Amino acid sequence: MPVTLDGLDPWAVNLRVSEREARYALGAILGPAPGRLMGWSSGVLPTRTDGTVIADLRPVLRTADGLGVTISVGQCVIERPGQGPYICTLDETGRVELDTADPSNPRIDLIVARVYDSRLGDPRTGFVIEPITGKAAPEPAAPALPPGAIPLATFALPPATRQLSTAMRTDLRRAAGTRGGVGVLLPGDALTDPGAYPGHTRYRPTGLETWDGERWRGAQPQWAGEGTNWVTRTGIRDNADINSLVVPDPGWPYRITGQGSAELATVGCRADLFLRLDAADGPIFAVGVGPFNQGGWTQTQMRSTGILTGTHAIYLTATRIFGDGTWSNTPYNTHLRVTRDPVGAV
Repeated sequence: MPVTLDGLDPWAVNLRVSEREARYALGAILGPAPGRLMGWSSGVLPTRTDGTVIADLRPVLRTADGLGVTISVGQCVIERPGQGPYICTLDETGRVELDTADPSNPRIDLIVARVYDSRLGDPRTGFVIEPITGKAAPEPAAPALPPGAIPLATFALPPATRQLSTAMRTDLRRAAGTRGGVGVLLPGDALTDPGAYPGHTRYRPTGLETWDGERWRGAQPQWAGEGTNWVTRTGIRDNADINSLVVPDPGWPYRITGQGSAELATVGCRADLFLRLDAADGPIFAVGVGPFNQGGWTQTQMRSTGILTGTHAIYLTATRIFGDGTWSNTPYNTHLRVTRDPVGAV
């Protein structure tokens, strides 16, 4: 006979639903954890902002509140191994208070959102926001994250602290989300965190990014920069930096396309133009042949670099090809334009 494989009972046909079955059913719409089967991203579910900061479950400080920390309302997802994702809610803004500061040594305290489940051997069942007191020491470390918890913030307390300040706080909130939805980044998230599946999309202030299975690819609008320069340079030997632009890091792979031009007045010599990457003597990716024994405008080819990441600079240089002539005292007028184009899927 064929052998069947039983799964969790679906809501539609089961007369009773266990707590674990209910969590797994809700998990069908929650964002998965990268690199895991039947795993969920634990974190805060963003719904609103306070100015430009996402406010859900944010630890904030009130004036003259001593060691008290106010926690804004919000919801979060907390996964416990083999139990599915718990959706937890703080429906009213409330306050927790840190333990008295050590009189002699600094300490790092942790504030967490934590779910207790007596069916798993916990002393009770419920959802709480609780401070975890660290160990005071000359070089203190944050306490370990307890089971069934996600971090919200740490507070680094100097000795004998009586009043908390924002300088002591580090926001550790990470974002959870829905499956197929657009994710966001909270202060505890890293730009290098991988996506969960090809097509996973997240938002950054610079635009949307999509995970292709190996890296994030951006759909940022094209960036362009221009620069002009007029000067009489003296004491030139062979290669002169006559214009440059810095291309900022967009956070994903891209190519730079550029073209430079210059008016060179040379007598008894010839100078050519070059577009170079990252330095005045860096790799050449575009060339323009200059005039000999006269003045005139010269322009380079319009060419693109290979695939780049990070911040880079483009240099327009004039290089003496032959003849000394007036090269060491040559006026020039230049223009440089470059664009930064996101690299799409290959």
